[in-house]
Amino acid sequence: MNKILEKNISDGATSVTEASGTFTWNLNAYQLHGNLWLSWSTTAPFRAQQGQIMVYNGQSFPANPQTNMKAWTWDSDGGSQWDTGLPWGSNWYCAYCAQTSPNGLYAYVATLVTK
Repeated sequence: MNKILEKNISDGATSVTEASGTFTWNLNAYQLHGNLWLSWSTTAPFRAQQGQIMVYNGQSFPANPQTNMKAWTWDSDGGSQWDTGLPWGSNWYCAYCAQTSPNGLYAYVATLVTK
């Protein structure tokens, strides 16, 4: 004989706790030995997905962060500072960019313009 076993869904339920967090990504520009240097940091316990540090020259940031770069590096290369090899000056458009999930387009995380 087959026995029918009934169980309420709530019998197996456990309490669920929700959590949320806010993290910041910072980008700084400075002059060292006549060159534009960038440094970055985050309060997140994880790296931005495929994070890149970009430098553009022009009048604005491009709509697509992956175009018209003058120089770039991965955010994991060389620690958290980078000698761009570019001369220090005004109107360098600098950005910390990351890939949207999952493996999507790049988006600006933090931006700055040198003055």
